[in-house]
Amino acid sequence: MQPLNHTEQVVTLQAIRARCAHELHRVTLFAPALCHVRRGSKVVQFADYHEVARADSLIVFPAGKEISIANRPAQGEYASDIIYIPQRFLSQFRARYPAPFTAEPAVKQASLCVPFDAHTRQMWDSLLNTLNDNAPQQLQEHQLQGVLLALQLAGNAGLLLRERHDPVSAQVQGLIALAPAHDWQVAEMAAHLHMGSSTLRRRLAAEGQHFRHLLENARMANALYEVQSSGRSIGEIAYRNGYACASRFAARFLQHFGLSPRALRGAMRDG
Repeated sequence: MQPLNHTEQVVTLQAIRARCAHELHRVTLFAPALCHVRRGSKVVQFADYHEVARADSLIVFPAGKEISIANRPAQGEYASDIIYIPQRFLSQFRARYPAPFTAEPAVKQASLCVPFDAHTRQMWDSLLNTLNDNAPQQLQEHQLQGVLLALQLAGNAGLLLRERHDPVSAQVQGLIALAPAHDWQVAEMAAHLHMGSSTLRRRLAAEGQHFRHLLENARMANALYEVQSSGRSIGEIAYRNGYACASRFAARFLQHFGLSPRALRGAMRDG
């Protein structure tokens, strides 16, 4: 498993395997991501959109959005690869390859699932090879640039390249993700961001967010990654994400995602 830090400036690969169908609600990714389902299908619900991704499509996950997913095996197996993209890299890509003046079709802007055409597939396979081979970071980013360029040329990169409109929330999420076990308080977070507590609360409210909501989402996002991709015990994952009590953590995980950590691991490992 590659350790995931949502503020790390490196490309990260997560491989998901499951034997049983399962659903997860209120999933938030704090780094933009691309996902390809190699076997089975993934149902994605985002805002008013409900889509099904299979091997002939690529899922574009913008950062900071809350989604619901359902992983459905085919002949007893579900397999997908998720690549997390550093925000820094997207900013550099936008500067190097400005969006064309012609507007992309609205349906492509709104859809999370985009066609996995021949050029995108070729670039994607090359990127996976460099990640699986632990190639130097420069080579990984070179291949990632090819994937993004293929998506942009096909008119399928709109959601991924769109700037976030909640910059303070993004900064708060990033700091929490650095140390999810830390006992974060508003005053300390405000000091990190060089503003007063009341200013932080006011700016988060203007973005439609609350500090405690962001804290729980960041912890749950990291916990979900560890439950899916690590061999750590549930108790250790709880502790690493700010919960001293494993049973309380499991209850919050169930309440948040609609599935307990033990049930999720069972779906991934059992036949």
